[in-house]
Amino acid sequence: MGLTAKDEMSLRNASLITFYDKNIPAFKKHAARSYAFAYDNLLGTGLQLRPDDVAVSLVQSLEINADLQSALAQKKLSQKFWYQRFADLIVDRLWEELKSEHQQGQGN
Repeated sequence: MGLTAKDEMSLRNASLITFYDKNIPAFKKHAARSYAFAYDNLLGTGLQLRPDDVAVSLVQSLEINADLQSALAQKKLSQKFWYQRFADLIVDRLWEELKSEHQQGQGN
């Protein structure tokens, strides 16, 4: 579904955008791995890679990220949807950079 304005406001109100901004390099690594995974899985289908394709595997990575777990626990945000929202935030912020770096890595 991607990042909506409502979800971005919720993330901002929970100080999770600030948390993301302080940890961009770490979350970029997660996003790059998720991008490569989704890209490789779609390669033979002829379908275009979409942000939501990347977010699916990124959520799984974020659910076991100790730093994010701690940040959510401090704010008493125990619902699973926070991981999806945070993944959507990461993909939204890094999408063009992820595409460009992946293409460069592929020699395109």
